[in-house]
Amino acid sequence: MNLINKQLTPNPYSRPQRKLNEIKGLVLHWVGNPGTSALFNRRYFEKRKSGKNGYGSAHYIVDLNGDVVLCIPPNEMAYHVGADHYSSYAFLAFGPYPNDCTLGIEMCHTDWEGRYTEETVGATMELCACLSEQFNLDPVGSITTHHAITGKICPKWYVNHPEDLTNFCLGVEALGMQLNAEIQDWSDS
Repeated sequence: MNLINKQLTPNPYSRPQRKLNEIKGLVLHWVGNPGTSALFNRRYFEKRKSGKNGYGSAHYIVDLNGDVVLCIPPNEMAYHVGADHYSSYAFLAFGPYPNDCTLGIEMCHTDWEGRYTEETVGATMELCACLSEQFNLDPVGSITTHHAITGKICPKWYVNHPEDLTNFCLGVEALGMQLNAEIQDWSDS
């Protein structure tokens, strides 16, 4: 996984530098503009610092080529699942304000159906496996979508193809077990 550190400028609208509470979940999103790059979408979040376009950001953006752009450190809050009302699932899983305890991961896509490249999916799986390990999360139970939290059709591909989301979560779980086994082998030698 190629991580590119391009953190947003601290500001009230996209990077308020508010510390996160305990991380309880990873929230998948789609960027909503096909064929664009992670850096293009990072610039979109950076432009929000003016306040003219409201609030919005994410911790990570995964590019079509698999590069991962870090916009906000995982110990700070991002504005990625704000809403007037949250689903009952969101309230039970994350409390009254899910931005306080979740990490947002935007995924670049190729078309308006929300199809992802293999590189995007692979890098997002690896990112989720690493974050799950770092924050002691069960990938099958803690990876969710913007749609599950607010009802927004995001990420569109996983909303319309829930079986692919299930397979994604199972893939992250398997990757996490593989990484743990490799770490154990390395430490035993």
